[in-house]
Amino acid sequence: MSDQKQNLPVEQSMELQQRFEQLSLREMGLQETDYADVMTARKELADMNPTAVAEYGKGIATRTSVYTDELLGMVKNKDLDATGQKLNEVVQVAQQLNTSSILNKSKNSGFLGGLLNKFKGAKQSFDQNFNSTKEQIDTLVKEIESSQNGLKTRVGTLDKMFDGVQDEYKQLGIYAAAGKLKQQEIQQEITALTAQEQDQQTGQKIYDLNHLANNLEKRVSDLLILQQSAMQTLPMIRIIQSNNLMLVDKFYAIKNITLPAWKNQISLAISLQEQKNSVQLANTIDDATNELLKRNADLLHQNSVDTARANQRSVIDIETLEHVQNSLIKTVNDVIQIQKEGMQKRDEATVRIKALQGNLQQLVLDNVSGKS
Repeated sequence: MSDQKQNLPVEQSMELQQRFEQLSLREMGLQETDYADVMTARKELADMNPTAVAEYGKGIATRTSVYTDELLGMVKNKDLDATGQKLNEVVQVAQQLNTSSILNKSKNSGFLGGLLNKFKGAKQSFDQNFNSTKEQIDTLVKEIESSQNGLKTRVGTLDKMFDGVQDEYKQLGIYAAAGKLKQQEIQQEITALTAQEQDQQTGQKIYDLNHLANNLEKRVSDLLILQQSAMQTLPMIRIIQSNNLMLVDKFYAIKNITLPAWKNQISLAISLQEQKNSVQLANTIDDATNELLKRNADLLHQNSVDTARANQRSVIDIETLEHVQNSLIKTVNDVIQIQKEGMQKRDEATVRIKALQGNLQQLVLDNVSGKS
């Protein structure tokens, strides 16, 4: 069947528009106002042949595939992982600067000698660790800034991709609608030829038209599948954009709020620790003596109480026996319930299988009657 490339007759044009409006436009992302674009796409099927059908909408499918490949490339992009790793490294480096661990490093022989040596080198050790940590953090921040700039640039690229995929989604719907209209026209021509007196030429034409109709139906189905894929791509793009922006925001918060706060607090910790050391040096010996006496007294009390409790305790606690019995009862009840549910699900499955068999048989009968 060949279409006229010029303007269609009024009656045929009205019929086409009516059939267009009867299509599932919303499912294909179209509106009645898209009729003109559908008619433009329909012109690509004016001369029906296997090549025209095979290449119908090929350009749109190719562009959609390019967007998908580019999107997958962004998902796999190492900048995302690198930024997250760098942020974790900032936290780990800052956590390494622990005032307690630094000030308690020295453990020389002799209680008083070890104490004096510990306080003597405490400030020097802490200053060295603070400066080293500050340098590491500053270096990491500079490295993160470069990857953050890349993430911000990629957000803009994803916006353009989003617009492009939306356009491809619309174009795929237009081409699918035009293909469906063409399918209807071919079926009408097949019906008209079948009603005529059959000869070899008519039979061959019916065969050729059926072959083209099947190929076109497959091509339209492919376009609709690509359209669904494009629809799924849109939220993926927004999710990646959101992840990029969250990483950028997190970096700014760490750089402008967290790190300055850390540095200020660590600097204050040095002065506060020096004050604490002065008092602690005078009180440590007396505190240690008192602590030793208290600890021994507490240990004696605890050991005596624990020994008495252990002696009075039963071999098996009544709470344990209650727990075991309750667990046994619950186990039996749960097993019985699971068996009942299993029987019910198998009965339901039998009913649903019969319904599926009936639907499949009906589909086969309808298909046979339709071809005849």
